[in-house]
Amino acid sequence: MLNTYKLLLKQFFSHNLFIIFLFVLLLSISPECLLPVYAGERNSMPKQSDHALPKKVNAGLNYLLGLVNKKGTSFDSAQIAPLLDFVTHGSYDAERIDLPEYKNSTGSCHRREINVPLELILRYAYNPNIPSSVVFPSTIRLSGWYPESDIVIGKVKLWEKLYTTDRSILLWGKQYEVNTPDSFAGGYYRYDNKRLIILTKHKGKKVLVSVSKMPYKSGVGRKAVIIDDTRWNYFYSGIKGLNSKGIGWMDTYMYDSASVQIYYEKDPATPRTISMTFKWLNAGWLGINVVKRNHILDGIIRSLESFKKVLKSNSLPDVDEFALKVKQITTMSEKEIDNKIREYSINFDRIAKSNKNMSKKEFASIIANGGYANVLNREERLAVLILEYFKGLLGKQALVKF
Repeated sequence: MLNTYKLLLKQFFSHNLFIIFLFVLLLSISPECLLPVYAGERNSMPKQSDHALPKKVNAGLNYLLGLVNKKGTSFDSAQIAPLLDFVTHGSYDAERIDLPEYKNSTGSCHRREINVPLELILRYAYNPNIPSSVVFPSTIRLSGWYPESDIVIGKVKLWEKLYTTDRSILLWGKQYEVNTPDSFAGGYYRYDNKRLIILTKHKGKKVLVSVSKMPYKSGVGRKAVIIDDTRWNYFYSGIKGLNSKGIGWMDTYMYDSASVQIYYEKDPATPRTISMTFKWLNAGWLGINVVKRNHILDGIIRSLESFKKVLKSNSLPDVDEFALKVKQITTMSEKEIDNKIREYSINFDRIAKSNKNMSKKEFASIIANGGYANVLNREERLAVLILEYFKGLLGKQALVKF
């Protein structure tokens, strides 16, 4: 009988069932879990939900999420009128709203008024010539529109149409993104998003609605470190896994994601815009969604905070001049890029040494003596140089001189 027990235990361990059991157990007793999204560092957990989302508002969200896959479909503004009314009146605590699941994805929402005019948001955040990585530097590492997207084909400048047309404008497209490291598990992911942008009008005010939906799961998660979130310095190892004890070996994915972002012009005469985000995420490992509402909420807030710092900066450059510089950087010779990245990598090694998470041998060996340059491909190098140039313009410490 004893030999039989030994044989069973041996089989149990050899098939990794014991390891899986332990992680499922830990997940069930811990409020914290893997977060393959932009987790912030709030001091407290969000309040328990005590508000149900009105049915007509939820219907409007579902209508928009359905449109993202129906290019060319006519737009019925009446379908989202209750949603836009809900966004404008704001007589509720958005963080307490019980956002229903969307296709097995956990949801959360956030509303805030920001002292930024809608026109400036369109010029920077919805400009195909400006990388999203400089507009949302704490949450997006790199991004880009696929060439078949309406906003690229038509070279659409939404800010020029803001006050020159009353008809609704709909733009369909597709983007790729790579996120910055999350603050819990230390991972980053590459993924695609189908996009729908709607510039419309509601009760005399201009509204920008941005809808996104992942068409398929992300690439596998890779190890990363937040070096300095306030200065937008991050390390990307290229190594599969997570930078977290006990679960670093796991292959994790973002299985599904959807969002509806609404910018509502509060008053054309004042630089105030209502920003409200509805976001859903399904991510984890072995097909298990381990995302919590507070993780999504923290990510939204982290993204919005860096967005505000960028657009409210007194040193924000003229958007056309900056777009021209972006083009100049992307067309530099390989030799010029190599020289700039070598400078960046040496300076990165210097600042990263003080981060305790970079003491791991697998990370320390990558950045030693400027070796970080060797793991960055051309696309990643260009994203680095554009962001470092932009940081210098805003008065932040840049790791490359231009």
